[in-house]
Amino acid sequence: MGENEIDLLVQLQNIDSQLDENNKKEEQFLSEIKNIDSEIKSTEQSLLSKKEELKNTKKERMEKELRIKELEDLLQKHEEEKYKVKSQHEFDTIYQKMASLEKEKDKEEDDFLELMEKEEQLSDLLPSLEKKSEQEKERLSREKDKLNSELISLKKTREDLVKKREQVAKKISKVYYNQYEQLRKTKNGLAVVMVENGVCGGCQVKISPSLIGQIKHHQIVYCENCNRILYLR
Repeated sequence: MGENEIDLLVQLQNIDSQLDENNKKEEQFLSEIKNIDSEIKSTEQSLLSKKEELKNTKKERMEKELRIKELEDLLQKHEEEKYKVKSQHEFDTIYQKMASLEKEKDKEEDDFLELMEKEEQLSDLLPSLEKKSEQEKERLSREKDKLNSELISLKKTREDLVKKREQVAKKISKVYYNQYEQLRKTKNGLAVVMVENGVCGGCQVKISPSLIGQIKHHQIVYCENCNRILYLR
């Protein structure tokens, strides 16, 4: 064991902890970017939905208009037929048809007016919605650009840390490096911890004075409870 083996392991742990934090931030930023893309899509979809609603309302209003014209033509036709009938039965039949058509016409006209009102409201609303949608998309795009910029910075930091890690790792003996890597896997990334106030920084169990004495002599010492490698400040 080299004299500074424990110091190298501490350095390695610090680098790996920074890399872990870096990776967490990167995952967080990627998740936020994904959410922003989803929000942008939702904003666009909401506007498209209103435009589609206006389009369908116009179409429905025009269909009502055509139907009302058809009903008016039918009523006019029956009105002329009234004067040509030769029996009361024929007259009553035409009268019943006209009453039914009038009722339908009244309903269609009520629907037509409602559609006219809805069309007017949507037409008035859309310009402000388009403006708000554009503003929201611009805001979200700025946030996304900022996150992408931070991602680039994180990538550069990660590359620097990886290079630094390689330099430190190659100085550590294979036995201790393998032990460190195994501990990292089983101890949630924390293989080397500091003893503070006589307590293990990993599991918070008190360390015996004899072990602390060994640590002071730069020996590789493991916590008797959690097996992590211990060091003093």
